[in-house]
Amino acid sequence: MLHARNLDDQTYEEIVKAAKGRLPWLCPAWTDHNAHDPGITILELMAWYKEIQQYHMNQFTDELRWKLLKLAGVICLPACPARCTVELSAEEPFRLAGAGLTTGEGVPFELAWPVPESLPVIRRIQVVQRERRMDVGELLENRRITFQPFGEEDTPAQLYIGFSLLGEGDLRLWFDVESPADPARNPFSSSDQVPRVIRWTCQGAGNTLLLRDETHGLSVSGYVTLRAEGEWPAGEKGLHWLVLTLEDPGCEERVRLSGLSALRWPALQQETWARRYTFCAPARKDWTVCLEDALARDGDLAAFVRTAEGWEQTGHWQAAATEAGRLFQVDTSSAVQDEAENIMIVALNGARSSRLLFDAKGLPGETFFLDLEGRTALTESFVLLCNTLERDGKIRPALWRCVDDLYACGPRDRVFTYDPVRETITFGDGEHGALLQRGEGAVLIADLTLTYGAGGNIPSGTQLTFREDGRMVRSQAARGGRDRETAVQAQARLLKELSTTRKCVSAADYERLAKETPGLRVAAAKALPAYDPDEPTGVSRLPVVTVVAVPAGVGQRPLPDRRFLAAVQRQMDAVRPIGIQVKVVPPVYVEIEADVILRGGTKDAADQLRERLSCWLTEAGIGGTLLAGEAWTLAQALPGVLQVRKLTLRAVGSGCYQTEEGDIRLPLRAIPWLGRLRVEQTPERGSAR
Repeated sequence: MLHARNLDDQTYEEIVKAAKGRLPWLCPAWTDHNAHDPGITILELMAWYKEIQQYHMNQFTDELRWKLLKLAGVICLPACPARCTVELSAEEPFRLAGAGLTTGEGVPFELAWPVPESLPVIRRIQVVQRERRMDVGELLENRRITFQPFGEEDTPAQLYIGFSLLGEGDLRLWFDVESPADPARNPFSSSDQVPRVIRWTCQGAGNTLLLRDETHGLSVSGYVTLRAEGEWPAGEKGLHWLVLTLEDPGCEERVRLSGLSALRWPALQQETWARRYTFCAPARKDWTVCLEDALARDGDLAAFVRTAEGWEQTGHWQAAATEAGRLFQVDTSSAVQDEAENIMIVALNGARSSRLLFDAKGLPGETFFLDLEGRTALTESFVLLCNTLERDGKIRPALWRCVDDLYACGPRDRVFTYDPVRETITFGDGEHGALLQRGEGAVLIADLTLTYGAGGNIPSGTQLTFREDGRMVRSQAARGGRDRETAVQAQARLLKELSTTRKCVSAADYERLAKETPGLRVAAAKALPAYDPDEPTGVSRLPVVTVVAVPAGVGQRPLPDRRFLAAVQRQMDAVRPIGIQVKVVPPVYVEIEADVILRGGTKDAADQLRERLSCWLTEAGIGGTLLAGEAWTLAQALPGVLQVRKLTLRAVGSGCYQTEEGDIRLPLRAIPWLGRLRVEQTPERGSAR
């Protein structure tokens, strides 16, 4: 173990006393050690300076803590904006992506997607089960009521969604999915991972393309984006029907929905002050592009062309604001044609453009105050456009990126650091990070997005107002907002990671990591070292670990399907040690029968005993031994029972071994469940009278 040393271990008086004590040895001729002696004055001055130095050396600052954390491979988690959905009306006007909204307290939001001129309108939602149709649209208006769109296993159903108006572009639907809480579903590892297979059909259309499924097969709440190929005609009752058919239900929970909308639009708790748009344009005098963004339409613009020497600002452009965005025309005759980006347009927030341009003095470690109004910049997209000294001796605009620390940067690295507390940016000194070049307007912020982080997590039902026309919309709860990680939080995260291994060492590691398989709800996992299910005797001749995986499915005896076992197998192959083979297998359910004779007891003694024995068998887990004495104790503890005269357990099927005491030794993969229970109650003595 490493122990921190206390470097500030001497006071001023102790330093002076120790120094005076050495004077007779260092300089015997120096005999006057009183305060009036000039040498003693210098000695006291050095003692004061030493006390200051040892105090500063003893301080463990956040800067030092971050350097040590980086040596351990810990990277600071940046700030993250909260995300919510807003409920629009069918008459909502056209809006560009990035359109601004604000709460009553002034917290800004931006639309993540543009709103088309016409939106789809859902007229009817039906669950069709055989020949029976049930409208569930009214149920969805009450968010507390849920329903199963695909029915039960024995009577499968289909979900029909009828649209009276399809709107423009791709069809985007929001699904509110009620996910079971225990056990919770692990985060998905990829966008195409689904626990069940659902077929999406636009009735009458040539084909239906599933472009994006954020719900992962209706496992979590999110958006589903569809596209109908060809014409999508109206069908029954003049509606365009979208049919959801469950082709493979999987082995986990049944789908439950509490909401469905075609008018929910995502919004981010952020405000963009500057944004870059880059293009690869041909050499033309009137090359034109439309910037489909609210910031580009309403903000101030600057254009740059990349020539053979580098980026150069150009004034040969013109722009016009339209409903679809900003129509931008620029002369690209001098742009280099190397199939790379050669046109860059920077859009600045008009109300704050004066804060985004700085004059530089060209001094080492130059610092600028940003005045971000108490918000935090998203460092992943924080980029500056600065006048830079190139290798040919000329000064041209160049992109500079944000880094956490200048210490590891070289003298030519075009980087800067950002301090979210002081709201400042700092440049290098020519040794660690390149120097800025002196000049007016030498620093232009080209990409800057601000957020309140965790302060943007607002409750559901908050009213948001569009800034351009004052229309009000209601939002769902904004979640996911996060502040920039502090050094203390990163240190705690490192300690947690060090205490949890991502490689399998013990049997408990196999079981824990199997339960953490991405995208699954694993109810139980059991690791069986040296057991091979493919061997007749079960004893492995090779280093094998068998993992029994049980899904959190419906019913009393859920069994994993092929996709479930394959997902757990991939997880185990990624975390197993080299040379160890892992086999993932389903459980085997063993029926347990019980015959009980009780003396006394209440009328519902049989029901109570069945409930207690079922819980006991569930807690027994996978494999192991069922002790008859424990079942005897459960029966004896029933209300009104005076005596348990007889209790016999019996396992139905092969593979189990029962001892003389009545205990049952289960197979290694077995999960017991209570089948037939026969309870006989004899009356108490004297009750016949």
